[in-house]
Amino acid sequence: MTTAEEYRTASAELYDQAMFELDAGDMRQASEKLWGASAQALKSLAERRGWRHGSHGEFYRIIRRLRNEMDVAELRQQFAFASELHTNFYENWLDESEIRDSAVHVSDFVDRLARL
Repeated sequence: MTTAEEYRTASAELYDQAMFELDAGDMRQASEKLWGASAQALKSLAERRGWRHGSHGEFYRIIRRLRNEMDVAELRQQFAFASELHTNFYENWLDESEIRDSAVHVSDFVDRLARL
């Protein structure tokens, strides 16, 4: 079983890889790795709290639960950016500036979850 710390480490590694891919011009891989960084950060938080985290649906339930607990609407918005990036891996319609903008939101999202 993966630990919360292993998920957190994976999140940081995926974010770094995303920035490398973005600088190399691979928008699809950058998008997917940013999504992965977000997903791993959610898994880390869920693991620490004993919450289920095995599906996309459970990710949304975690976000809802956090919003209800803390009234932090930004988490939902930031997760929406990450989800859009996941879709972009398949559709490839975001341009570099949009992905870079989303990367800022993902970075803040990952940092927030690590502090909870």
